[in-house]
Amino acid sequence: MSRRSVISEIQEIQADSEKLASEPVPSSAEYRALHNTTTVALRLTRKDAEAISALASAQGIPVSTLLRGWVVSGLRHEQSDSVGATLSELEQGLRKLRKALG
Repeated sequence: MSRRSVISEIQEIQADSEKLASEPVPSSAEYRALHNTTTVALRLTRKDAEAISALASAQGIPVSTLLRGWVVSGLRHEQSDSVGATLSELEQGLRKLRKALG
């Protein structure tokens, strides 16, 4: 893949991400359990759990959805140095930058 096509792909994904981030979740959206999933338990300090809960609430999503996104993103990052993993990292950085800039 050429550098130009990678940059183009990054720009397209970024534009899609920005568009989706600005759109509210439709009230008609239904929660559907993922197939072939399992539950994983972990221990957190009360302070960390409360901070995570506040972040999820501010984003209007369940705590489990926020945590799942973090875990899967971290897993993909550890498994691969692919364009997809790099894009995921860039999207996370962009979210952090947006938050920092207010």
